[in-house]
This record gives sequence, structure tokens and C-alpha cells, in this order.
Amino acid sequence: MPEYRYKALTKGGQVVKNRMEDVSQQNVINRLKDNGLTPISIEKVEFKVPLLNNLGGRQKVKKNRAATISASQNAVKKMREKETKKENGRLKQDINVDLSFLDPIKSEDVIAFTQSLYLLKRADFTNVRALTTLLENTKKKQMRDIVEDILNGVETGEYIYSTMEYYSKVFPEIYVSMIKTGELGGTLVQSLEQALKYLDDSLRIKRSVRKALIGPLFQSILLIIMSVVCILVGLPVMQNLYAQFGVEDRIPPATIAVANFIQGMGTYWPVTLGVIGGLIGLFIYWIHTPEGRYKWDEFKLSMPVFGPLILRLNLQKFFKAMQLNLANGSRLQEAMQVSKNVTSNYVMLAMIETAQANLQVGESWIEPFEAFKNFPPMILEMLRIGMETDMVQMIDKINDFIEHDIEITINRIMKTLPEVATAVMGIILIFFVIIILKPIMEVYLGTFLTEAYL
Repeated sequence: MPEYRYKALTKGGQVVKNRMEDVSQQNVINRLKDNGLTPISIEKVEFKVPLLNNLGGRQKVKKNRAATISASQNAVKKMREKETKKENGRLKQDINVDLSFLDPIKSEDVIAFTQSLYLLKRADFTNVRALTTLLENTKKKQMRDIVEDILNGVETGEYIYSTMEYYSKVFPEIYVSMIKTGELGGTLVQSLEQALKYLDDSLRIKRSVRKALIGPLFQSILLIIMSVVCILVGLPVMQNLYAQFGVEDRIPPATIAVANFIQGMGTYWPVTLGVIGGLIGLFIYWIHTPEGRYKWDEFKLSMPVFGPLILRLNLQKFFKAMQLNLANGSRLQEAMQVSKNVTSNYVMLAMIETAQANLQVGESWIEPFEAFKNFPPMILEMLRIGMETDMVQMIDKINDFIEHDIEITINRIMKTLPEVATAVMGIILIFFVIIILKPIMEVYLGTFLTEAYL
């Protein structure tokens, strides 16, 4: 593909120079204008020459989109890591240890990036200038590398979302769709505002769920550990008591069974670990099969306590994406095709794909959602009304309803979990009383009665 050397003028009056690959000079002009640059001169070059920028030595040529590091950068990095110096007649090697993995990118970092980019774009910054400013003010190494990669892509005429697509673990798919819609439609500022709201809402819901789960889960795990320790300590004590009174044959069968089971696990611990590991491995293998994955996803949507919340979170992702695509002018069929990619739950995907098939042959696309017994009836009714009126407007209302319903569901879970934890605690205590305390009480109570009679 031909390469062109260009000079262009930014909105701030600054002259920038760079290179770009494209099929024609006119395409280069169009891409420069899309990025807010006014072309001054464009020349075709015969040979590609790597051009290093002043931000770390990355090539400003169009990179392989698998995000591989250019040969020049590898050379620079290798020189820095293996640079040696002579000191006291010996060669000492400087070793650079990258500990950035200890501080991974969090949702708060993406929110900060989005908010800063939104404010800069509102101030009429070009994409290049806004990303350059962000790069200079980003402290976290991993996030700075991503911003630099996005900047390199924009400087070669690519869109911002094109690079974001290769960082799916950092930028959610629906987030990238919002940015893509804004860039292609010329409404990037509005899309950034929507993306910022989406990230804020997602983080708020995630924190609420975490708050609802941490306390009861911690209590249950602590109670189970304490019960196991008490049984391990209490069983030998109880057995010694029976031995002292010479009535070992009167130990309750349930207690003997538990004692033998625990003793066997301790004696043959490699077998125990092997069985546990094998069961975990079989479960992991099962949920990676199509049938197992479907059954597991169905269980997650229908499970007690947490099932309604998981269902509503999946519905929120889908309808948020539907809202975005319909507002961008997509037809209902196209919007469903794109929006289904935001959910990874097989049951949800099956419902959406069946709805697509029904829509294609002229049947009701709401029917697959009606067939799922746990689907919120209010959303079904709103969908029916939307088919008769304005679906775009109705999906906006559905998203508002789902957001409110998620808050209600989380509050319900927070009230239910303490009751569940109390019930689990009661079951464990009853088990402990039957296995340990009851035999001990029988020994002491029986001895007390015998001594009183004599």
C-alpha cells in the first residue's frame, strides 16, 4: 500500500508532520479532515522509513493490529533492559523489573480516562491533541501504554475505537460500540458522555453487589472453618471421655461415622486431594461443553437469591446496546444482531437468536422471552406496547425500569442474605450438637445420675 508524507494544520494553528498509508491521496485528505486536521501538503514516498516518536520510540507506521511491538521499539527496550556498565573492573547488568501487573487497570482508571477525554473534546481539542494531553498526564504504566497505542493509531489515520477493540478486557464491548457510534456519526462528545454514565452506573451496581455479598459470605466461610476445627478438636475429647468411663461401645453411630471419615481424610490426604481436584476438573470440563455451559447458565439465571439479579444485569447489557444501535438508525434486526454480542450467557443468546429468527419470518420476536419463566413480566408488557407504538422510546423506558429494578433486587438480596446465613449457621450448629455435644452431655449426665443414686 502506498505511503504518503503530509503536513497539516490543527485547529489551534499548530503544524504537524507525519506519514500515513492509504490507497490514494484523496483518502489521506479525508482521513486527516476526519481527525480535525487541515492538509497543507501531501507527498507520496517510495520507501517506508520507520519514524520514531518522542514519547518512547514507537514507530509511527501502521502496526499489525494484534498490537505487536515494532522492531525498533524491541531494539530500544532490549538496549535499556540489557544495558551494562563497567564498574571496578567488572561488568554489572542493570535489570529492570516490571511490576505493573501488581497494579492492574481498574474500572476507576477507565472512568478517569473517559472523563478526561470527554472534557478535552468538549473544549474542542482534536483527537491527537486530546490523547497527547492524556498521555502526558496518565501515571499508571499499563493505562499509559494503551493511551499511547490509541494515539499511534489515530496519528496514522485510524479511529479511536479501532484500537480499543483490541483491549476487550479493559474496554467493555458496549463501551467500544458507543465510541464507534460517536466517531462514525460525528457525535463523539455525546457518545463519551453516554459511555461515562454507563461506566458510572456499572461501577455503582458492582459496588452494591459486592457490599451485599462480602459480609454474609465471610460469615458463612468463617463459621464453616470454626465448625471443622471444633469437630477436629472435639471428637478426640469426646472419645477420651467414653474411654475413661469404659463405654466406648456406646458412642453414637453418627459420631463414629464422622470420626472415621475425618480420620480417613487425614490418613489418605493425597487421595482426598485427588478426588477434590478430579471433581473440580470434571466440573470445569462439563461447563466448557455446549450442553454443560447452557445448563450452567440456565442455573445461574434461575438460582435462588442471586438468579434474579444475574438475569437483570444481562438484560441491562442487552437493552443498553439495543438503545444505542436503534438511536443510531439501525433496524431492529440489525440492532439485535449487534447487541447480542454484549452478553455471554448461552440462555440469553438462545432467546435473542430465536427472537431474530422469528422476526425474520414475520412472527412475534417477543415469544422466546415469554417462554422463559423467570423473565420480568413488566419488561414483557413494555415490549408488547413498544411493538405497537415506538420501540426506540420504549427501550429507553425499559432501561430506566431495569436500572430501578436492579436497585430493588439488590436491596432484597441484602435483606435475604442475613436470613440465609442464619439458616446455614443453624444447620451447622445442629450438626455440631448432634455429633459432639450430645455424646459428651450423655456421659456427664449419666455419671451425675449414677453418683447421685449411689
